[in-house]
Amino acid sequence: MEYKFKVVVVGSSGVGKTSIVERLINGKFDNDQISTTGADYSHYTTIVNEKQVKLQIWDTAGQERYRAISKSYFRNAVGVLLVYDITSLDSFDELMQWLNDIQTLCSPNSYVLLVGNKSDLESQRKVSPNQVEQFATSNHLESIVTSAQSGDNVKNAFEKLASELYTRQINGQFTAPGENAPELIDTTNSNNSYCSC
Repeated sequence: MEYKFKVVVVGSSGVGKTSIVERLINGKFDNDQISTTGADYSHYTTIVNEKQVKLQIWDTAGQERYRAISKSYFRNAVGVLLVYDITSLDSFDELMQWLNDIQTLCSPNSYVLLVGNKSDLESQRKVSPNQVEQFATSNHLESIVTSAQSGDNVKNAFEKLASELYTRQINGQFTAPGENAPELIDTTNSNNSYCSC
C-alpha cells in the first residue's frame, strides 16, 4: 500500500525553498535560481516502516504579490516545511504570519517542521539558536537546520516529514476518507520546473 500526503514548502522570498526541493529531487544546487511565481510541483517517495510513502510537494512563492496564489495551495496540505534563512532576521520575523496562514488553511493536525536554511553560511548567521528554540517551543514545532547548497540535512527534513505524516495517518489523526480527507492530487503530467523563492 502506498501512502500519499500533500506537502507545502512555505516561507518568505529568498530563503531557499526551491533550492531545498531541487537538492532533494535532483541533487543539485543552482546559485542563479529566480523567484517562484505561483507553485511548482514534484514528488518524493521513501519507505517508512516498510511502507511506501509518497510526498506530493508544492513549492510555493514567497513574494508578497504572489501570496494569495500561494495560499491557495495550502488547502488540504497535511505536511509543511516552514522555511526561514538563518542569515535573515526578516525571514524569521515573518514566520508567525506564515504560521497563521498554515493553521488557517492547511488540514487540521497537519505537521509543521521548522527549517532554518543556509547552514553553510553559519558565519553570517543573524537568527540565534535561542530565538529558534523559543519560537519552536512556543508554537509546538520541531526544527532542523539545512543547507540546500551542501545538501546537509535536506533529505533528513523530508524523511522526518514522511515519518511523522505516516505515524499520524496510522494513529487516525487525519480525517478518514470521505470525511473531508486530505486532498491528494494526481499531477503525474505536471512539469517539474523549479525557480527560487
